[in-house]
Amino acid sequence: MGKGRILKIYETHAVFENLESDTQPCLLVTQKEEGKKFEKFQKKQKPDLGPTSQVVPFEIIFGFYELLSGSYVALVVESEPHVSLNFLEIRKAKKIVIIPLFRNFRVLSEVKQRDEDRYLQLLNFAMNDHTFYFSYTHDITNTQQRIAKLQSSNPRPSSTNIASGVVTPDPSWRRADVRFFWNYNLIDDLVKSDSHEWIVPVMSAFIEVRSDCTVEDVKFTLVFVSRRSQYRQGCRFTKRGIDEFGHPANFVETEQILLFPDNRITSYVQIRGSIPLKWTSPVHMRYDPAVFIETDRNKSIDYCFNHIQEIADKYHLSSPSTSLVFINLIDNKKDQGKLGVEFKEVIDHVKTKVFPLSVYYYWFDFHHETALKGKWNNLSKLIMQVDELFRSHKFFSKNNNTGEILSWQTGIIRTNCMDNLDRTNVIQSLFARRSLIFQLNKANTLDMNSNNILNTPWKQFEVIFKTIWTNNANAISLGYAGTGALKVDFTKTGKRTTKGKINDGINSCMRYYINNFTDGSKQDAIDLLLGIYRPNIHQPSPFSYRTPIEALTGMIMKLFTLFIFLFSLLTLLLPPIIPLVQLTSNLTGMTSILGDSIIADVTGSNGGGGNSEVIILEKNFKHLQTHLIVAIALTFGVFTYLAYKIIKKGSKIGEMLVIHPELCPEPLPSGRIGAIENKQSNS
Repeated sequence: MGKGRILKIYETHAVFENLESDTQPCLLVTQKEEGKKFEKFQKKQKPDLGPTSQVVPFEIIFGFYELLSGSYVALVVESEPHVSLNFLEIRKAKKIVIIPLFRNFRVLSEVKQRDEDRYLQLLNFAMNDHTFYFSYTHDITNTQQRIAKLQSSNPRPSSTNIASGVVTPDPSWRRADVRFFWNYNLIDDLVKSDSHEWIVPVMSAFIEVRSDCTVEDVKFTLVFVSRRSQYRQGCRFTKRGIDEFGHPANFVETEQILLFPDNRITSYVQIRGSIPLKWTSPVHMRYDPAVFIETDRNKSIDYCFNHIQEIADKYHLSSPSTSLVFINLIDNKKDQGKLGVEFKEVIDHVKTKVFPLSVYYYWFDFHHETALKGKWNNLSKLIMQVDELFRSHKFFSKNNNTGEILSWQTGIIRTNCMDNLDRTNVIQSLFARRSLIFQLNKANTLDMNSNNILNTPWKQFEVIFKTIWTNNANAISLGYAGTGALKVDFTKTGKRTTKGKINDGINSCMRYYINNFTDGSKQDAIDLLLGIYRPNIHQPSPFSYRTPIEALTGMIMKLFTLFIFLFSLLTLLLPPIIPLVQLTSNLTGMTSILGDSIIADVTGSNGGGGNSEVIILEKNFKHLQTHLIVAIALTFGVFTYLAYKIIKKGSKIGEMLVIHPELCPEPLPSGRIGAIENKQSNS
């Protein structure tokens, strides 16, 4: 279970206690009419709170939530060791529970209770949908270089109480990088009550460790960490672009750490994130949703400036020798082409404002360069194009025995495509491989001009390296797009395969469904999880309670209604050959008629009138059958037309079908559907 901590729940109180420490104060939480009060006390001074209704063992506090019925607490109750090295210890959360903090809770109306159940459903979904990591002893939110910078600039951080003049050491969590501190907004009460010993940063990430790495005569351990930012966190089409604070969607920091037997450590860091402009492409059932770019370019310039300033601060890019390299992989045509042009113009404006930092922008049309068979080798062109800058960035290196810094990484490469998933992962893996050659000090023994970019001669290690990057691609893609990544066959094997293309097709179809029908609810779950949305009992329900199944069912019912209408219309407009009354009487006497017909066939007689009526009856059935087939064909034709219009072009029908976020919906572009139709007519 990890650390021996327990939560005791009473009628109107709750107590957090660390059983493994006699000195750590207990934490008393008291229910108030509006909110709750936090106090600390020593174990020997425990107040009489009455009988305990529940005792919950746990490892760390994830955070506190205020829902409609009262206060809840999210606790990590089970975890497992994930990384155990002399310089790093990381645990992976296996089970997180959300429970009421007090036994006494507010009685809700039927409508409010339904909302409360929905909030809890969303929270539990979000907890299970993410992979969370934490550490009792190490800062896992910062890179190795940032940790070294913090230690060198302020080895003993402290704060002074203005009233008393007492100097106290700052708690370790204050050094955490807030971008990757996912429960930061959920621990306000602990911060205000100075309950720092109960605060443990939790991070959503992909982490993999391989201790069996060998390249020629060098043995080492590879630690791979991709940290996902909590800012502008969300799904593929619900979170795009950048906000006013400079936080882009799907921002991920990837660190490649090598630990050698002599206790030397090296680290190389690169980042990805949505194109840092104010833009969006909300779903409306079109397979490739239209892109909308903010018409006021000054907003994008200001937001992008804030983003670059944050990068410069976090990665210590403040001297003329440092640089930031933007690599844009989107298509150079249609909507993506317009977005790429706007991106370049904004960067050209911003780069003059961030001196002395050097900012570079490279636009490499990934799909165009790799479109033809055998053209994947063209990826080497991009690597060589920025190779001089890449080499100037170097990597971080430290002797852990002496604490001596052997080298600093003096620049950062920021890669993006439209989603910052598939194309981005391929290119980042190439830079990571190239950096690893330098980290292993093998650059002088290999051809670094064109060979050893897509592969290295170390076949056994290549399997490990490509597997890690494939796992990374799938993990980041699952979080943002809902499926595994595309193009992972190239990442894993160095070439495209038929099986890989089939898997890409399957994942693309799955993404289409997920993005249109489930990402709206998933976005709500994320906004609730991070504390961005706070339920308010005095506000009306934000939920429409329209599920993806209901949306699809509604569409199917409309098509079925259309089929019934067409069939009925055809039956009325194209009546049978004989009147309905006569047809009914014929049906009544059909047995005798058929009998006479059979006898006539046997004797060779023409059958007279009975046989002719059987023929007329058969013609009526054939007409009904024809009506049915025509109605089905027309319905299918209407369905095909609507499907083409919705999937290929987008329409108001598609807009009505999709499920959008309801808790914190972002403003949709004005005249959005009209803009889509105008784009189609212009093209």
